[in-house]
Amino acid sequence: MHANPIPVKALFASLAVAALTSTPVHSNDTSAVLGAGGLSLTTSDHIVMASEDLYLSSSEVRVHYVFRNESDRDITTTVAFPLPDIDQSAFATVFLPVEDHENFVGFQVTADGKSIRPKLEQKAFTDNGADVTAVITKAGLPVNSKLPGWEDKARALPENVWRKLVEQGLIEEEDPSDRSADFSVNWNLRATFHWEQTFPAGKAVVVDHRYKPIVGGASIFSDEAQFKDYARYCLDEQGKAGVRHLLQAAAKADPEKPSGIAPNEVSYVLITGTNWKGPIGDFHLTIDKEKPHAVLSLCMRGLNKTGPTTFEIRRKDFTPTEDIGFVVFEGQ
Repeated sequence: MHANPIPVKALFASLAVAALTSTPVHSNDTSAVLGAGGLSLTTSDHIVMASEDLYLSSSEVRVHYVFRNESDRDITTTVAFPLPDIDQSAFATVFLPVEDHENFVGFQVTADGKSIRPKLEQKAFTDNGADVTAVITKAGLPVNSKLPGWEDKARALPENVWRKLVEQGLIEEEDPSDRSADFSVNWNLRATFHWEQTFPAGKAVVVDHRYKPIVGGASIFSDEAQFKDYARYCLDEQGKAGVRHLLQAAAKADPEKPSGIAPNEVSYVLITGTNWKGPIGDFHLTIDKEKPHAVLSLCMRGLNKTGPTTFEIRRKDFTPTEDIGFVVFEGQ
């Protein structure tokens, strides 16, 4: 029997103390939050997850695992860290933490304290699911169009190669008669880090990884009408009062500037982590709003305040049934 799953639909009261912070406010637009998650193993009937210690914040995700091979033989299997699909369109509202690098979330991993250099698989898919990786790479382009110099490389393609990409709908031109005009690309980047990991018979293996989450949300929250956009995080009256206080503090801090605060949305994919034997023996979650006067809201029961910015929960024999999502409102 699996004990104590987290009921995500239950209301967790928003935690708010309002004051001025130092987050800059930019233009009034919205960026997309994209949920990555933890590690994925090739399904195994012998490897158990003895424990998972998960730390979530707007600036970093850290996960500490203890896996145990309960069989009488060593098992070598693929361990993967899949990233969310990234829309490569110039109009996509996705801002990558390390935008000018193939490792655009700064992923790092160790096993038993030793650093691992995982392989990175990158593929390109259209919105209808067609794999166009070979077409793009044959043209001489990386599938990650966010890399430095990518646009210049694309503009320098031979005319027949460029035209083929346009005809296939992978490049959309603003002005077909002018190669120097703006253009956008129409595919999604699917990136996965992976490596082979050996789990010795009857022994535990400790795996740690960290990365920067792809955070979303409006770059300016300035009007209470926007509260409806955050209903999915169970923002209650206490939380709304805290957000109002932040707005007032921002307005007083610099009356000459448009008042507003910055909400950061974070999503963590938890339910993919079920391809080992049995439930997670000991699950520990820490959510850190990072600034004492920020407002944190999410739909989760059982979190306990453990510090000025941290909230924690523990579960024994835990089987994930829901992903995790939260919003943090910060002042200017």
